[in-house]
Amino acid sequence: MSARQHAPFYGALGALGALFLLACAYVYLSHADYAKTDAALRRVNNAVVGLAEGVGLAGAAEPVALTDANVAAAKADLAALQARQVALRGAISGSAENQIDSRFVGIANELGTQIQESVQRWRRLALSKEIRLSSRDETSFGFRRYARNVGTQPQRLYREVDRQRKIIEWLLETLVEARAPGSPVLLLSIDREPIETFPAVNAPAGDAQGFSIDTPSAEVLAVRLQPDEFVLTGHSFRRPGLVGSFAFRVRFVGRTDTLRAFVNLVQNSGKPVAISGIEVAQPNAEVLKELLAAPTVLAAPGAPVANVPPPAFFPAFGSDSTSSDKPATKAERIPVVPSGASEFTLRLEYLFPIDAPPAK
Repeated sequence: MSARQHAPFYGALGALGALFLLACAYVYLSHADYAKTDAALRRVNNAVVGLAEGVGLAGAAEPVALTDANVAAAKADLAALQARQVALRGAISGSAENQIDSRFVGIANELGTQIQESVQRWRRLALSKEIRLSSRDETSFGFRRYARNVGTQPQRLYREVDRQRKIIEWLLETLVEARAPGSPVLLLSIDREPIETFPAVNAPAGDAQGFSIDTPSAEVLAVRLQPDEFVLTGHSFRRPGLVGSFAFRVRFVGRTDTLRAFVNLVQNSGKPVAISGIEVAQPNAEVLKELLAAPTVLAAPGAPVANVPPPAFFPAFGSDSTSSDKPATKAERIPVVPSGASEFTLRLEYLFPIDAPPAK
């Protein structure tokens, strides 16, 4: 028989040999996978046995075992930690009715218009309550960049900026309430941190929490600070990843009784506001002159601005108005020092908990 006649036989024999080799390879690989799986199962079984027998922990008198009682105790501890977290959030943010929040859902133009209208309304409110506004720089309550430039609006963090607007309104109303009748007050400014101008270095654009985790310095702001804007430095209640805050600064000239009443009203308001610093200074002659000047009343749009004569208490302000030639009686108060004015600067922070991702 020729080689051509034996070709089918040899081909079939080669195919059988190849199948045999493939079967051997499959058996080998299957045995290797089985060995790996078996080793993994042995490790799991050993871990389960170890957990059942108990694992020694630092500070524990006996090994801690994975028993039903220990699992129930762990669940109870987790529930207690979650309740503690809720209590801490409540301690930071206060009750819901005392929180100052924003539900703004509009666009930038609408927020810019609201800010400009609010600044004008606050000026009228202050002057109607006999609180003088500094004439050295038109009081814009932290929103100078928008109040002085019609059409300007925030570019990001709309709801947070609107929340700042509402907090500033509350601060002004509190100062109005703190001023006792006959006690002069010159409001120099209410300043704020311009959170919407912070560059989003560690947070995506529009992230509401990025600005409050790490406060940038003035050098890294995206825009130049306005006179009624500042960056809080030094003592702060912020805690990265845990507690954020909006910072404000209230500067006014008045008597100590106004400062005391303002601090007490803030403290007793129940709102999550902390006073992180108070500075007291002697006002200069220019400021005192401005305090004693006749107040300017904002008239209706288009009407002329009128000056109103100062109230009767201003001529005697800064001097001993109770002294006289007749001897003092028991019912009269004899002042130790003349009643004077001081320049007060208060730094405040509105606190709120930061919602960290579950993984953290």
